[in-house]
Amino acid sequence: MSESAYKSTAFNGGPRLCVGKDFAYYQMKFAVASIIYRYRLKVAKNHPVVLKLDLTMYVKHGLKVNPYKRQEFELQKYYNNNHP
Repeated sequence: MSESAYKSTAFNGGPRLCVGKDFAYYQMKFAVASIIYRYRLKVAKNHPVVLKLDLTMYVKHGLKVNPYKRQEFELQKYYNNNHP
């Protein structure tokens, strides 16, 4: 099943799709993967996580997180397990 052309309203849908949509999705995925690789993220203390359903689903109050830099040995452990 293919993704809906109307999944993200920022890129419009139907015959007038944003030409940079695929590149923007690639950049978002790359940025998130890079951050998660280098940092552990934990939801900020006492921050409410409430999902809100609208045209798209999002976090009602945003998602506040605290980043904790991963130690070098954590990165090496991951790298060694995934690059034999």
